Amino acid sequence: MVAYFAAVVVNYGDFARFARSERAMWRGNLWGLPVSLALFSFLTLVITAGSSVLYGEALTNPADIVARVDNIWLTVVAALTFFVATVGINLVANFIPPAYGLANLAPSVISARTGGLITASVGFVVGALWVAYIDNIGIASFVDTLGAVLAPLYGIIVADHYLLRRQRLNLAALYSADPGAEYYFTRGWNLRALSAFCLASVFSVTAVWLPALASWSGFVWIFGALLGGTLHYVIARARRGDPAAS
Repeated sequence: MVAYFAAVVVNYGDFARFARSERAMWRGNLWGLPVSLALFSFLTLVITAGSSVLYGEALTNPADIVARVDNIWLTVVAALTFFVATVGINLVANFIPPAYGLANLAPSVISARTGGLITASVGFVVGALWVAYIDNIGIASFVDTLGAVLAPLYGIIVADHYLLRRQRLNLAALYSADPGAEYYFTRGWNLRALSAFCLASVFSVTAVWLPALASWSGFVWIFGALLGGTLHYVIARARRGDPAAS
C-alpha cells in the first residue's frame, strides 16, 4: 500500500501547495492519513473476516463479495462506488504527480495542463497495450517495483532537507539558472543524489525480484528509503570535505 502511494509521497509538494495554511495542511494530513488509514483498515479486516464466516473463505476482492450477495441494487451501488474510487485514486496517485512532474521538468514549454494531457495519453497507451503484460508479472510485483524505484528518492529528499540543510530553503536560488547558484550543482544535476539513488534503487528492485531476498520484498519501500537517505547523507558529507567538490 505504501509502495502504491510512493508517487504521492515523493510529489507531496504538488498537493501541499494548495493548502491555505500550515495548520490546514497538518489537519488535512491527520484526517487523510492516520485516521482514514486506521478506519479503512478496520473495515477491511471486518469485511474480510465476515466473508470467511458467511461463505467459508476469506474474500479480499470487494467485487467477489458483491457477486456472492446477488442483489441488483447492491451491484449498482457497488459499481458506482468502484467507479468513483477508481477515478479518485487514479487522479491522486497516477495523474497529478506526473502532470506536475512534467511541468516542472520544462516549465517554459510544458504547463500543468499540457503535462496532464501528456500523462493521460501515456496512460491510455499503457492501459490499452500493456494490461496483459502487467497481469503476467502480477500487479503486486509491478507496484512493488515502482515503489522500490521511488523509495530512495523519498529518503534522499528527507535526508537532504532535514539532515544536510537543516530545513533551510533558499527560495531565490531554487528558481535560479545561474551556474553559481546554490542548487545548480553540476550543470543542473545533483550527481551526489543521483549516485545515492542509483545504488539504493539497485538494491530495492533486486529485493523485489530475487527469490533469495523474497523475505525483504514486503519491506522494500522502507529499506529503500532508509538506504537512499543514508547513502545521500554519507556521500554529501564526504564531498563537502573535498575542496574540488562542486
